[in-house]
Amino acid sequence: MFEINKEQKKENTIGPNWLELPRDITENILQRLNTIEIVTSVCRVCPLWWNICKDPLMWRTIHMSNNGTSAYADADLVKICRYAIERSCGQLEDIEIVSFCTK
Repeated sequence: MFEINKEQKKENTIGPNWLELPRDITENILQRLNTIEIVTSVCRVCPLWWNICKDPLMWRTIHMSNNGTSAYADADLVKICRYAIERSCGQLEDIEIVSFCTK
């Protein structure tokens, strides 16, 4: 049997540092997430992600849906949608809103 020393074991357990990705790749990844995730949590991960989420080009496409499993009430979803539209600063090209409404 061979033994793995502590240093080799430590190297094997260290994962990639996602903050070291080039900004354009990080932007591409974040743009694939849904609007609700971006507004409610992604923008709070770190300063880099916050800055990416503030970029109006990030909001060219807004896709939102409430499939009944959302933890957010319809009124909250409307606020999130309005926030995303405001963030686009006129750069919005495509918006899809499915299955939520208000009185």
